[in-house]
Amino acid sequence: MTPDGRRGWGVPISSPPHPALGKLVRDKRDGRTGTISGQLVERDTETGKLLRRRIFVRPAGGGFEWEADAADLEPT
Repeated sequence: MTPDGRRGWGVPISSPPHPALGKLVRDKRDGRTGTISGQLVERDTETGKLLRRRIFVRPAGGGFEWEADAADLEPT
């Protein structure tokens, strides 16, 4: 990774806190519930356009964290 947060192909990666960090959510794809534990944001270096936002969710009852799109999550 370069000092300015790029991974060599011109996509800066950042992990700003998600607004719902620590809140309980439900994944609409399969009904799992968990708390948002973080996010990873990728933007185009030239335009600043959002390329991808990955949200990480930790299961409410324990287990393996999973990744979801923001559109697939809803507050419980």
